[in-house]
Amino acid sequence: MKNRNLIAALMISGLAFQACSSGSDQEKVAGTATTLSSDTALDTIGDAATKKESKLVPIETEFVNKAGIGGMMEVEAGNLALQKSKSPIIKEFATMMVKDHTAANKELEGIAKNKGLQLANTFPQQEKAHMDAMIGLQGDGFDRHYMKMMVTDHIATLELFRTATSAEDPAIQAFAKKTLPVLEGHYQKAKQISDKLEGQKMNNGDDILNLSPTKEENKKPVQ
Repeated sequence: MKNRNLIAALMISGLAFQACSSGSDQEKVAGTATTLSSDTALDTIGDAATKKESKLVPIETEFVNKAGIGGMMEVEAGNLALQKSKSPIIKEFATMMVKDHTAANKELEGIAKNKGLQLANTFPQQEKAHMDAMIGLQGDGFDRHYMKMMVTDHIATLELFRTATSAEDPAIQAFAKKTLPVLEGHYQKAKQISDKLEGQKMNNGDDILNLSPTKEENKKPVQ
């Protein structure tokens, strides 16, 4: 509340102090939310979070930020899987991911706009590097990595959305509660597929992302 009042006062007083205030707000957001690759996008989120009309506390702004980036990555990874995978099961899963996360992303974007926030349209550096590396994977190596990624990502996403079900903002809370069962279904399906792929011979392309076979895989004879 103090920060919001401070921003309002600085806006009335003039632009001389606005840059300093914006920098302070950016540091607070960067300390809790996923770092964006675009400084402009981060400034937009950081500034909007302090405006009275946004009505969001920092942890809710963090949720919008992380959920937006995560949803965007799920759609792009799903589209990549549709292009690269030859497995009907993985293509079916990827189709579901693109459809469900596109719908969720659209709903989240509407909530963000109503709160005076702007979702990032580019990936943070780490996520971009991950996606770029996945492009170099082929065949079984891609399939195995994609499904492992889906399991890991959904574990983190489920934790994020479970926390958001207790958000103070009604729109954020309702969105989290509505989307959570869908995400739980994604996780269960991803784990089932990943477990089935776990026994297959690892493609050398996985080495790009520092993946290594499990102990059980090492024990299995090469076929």
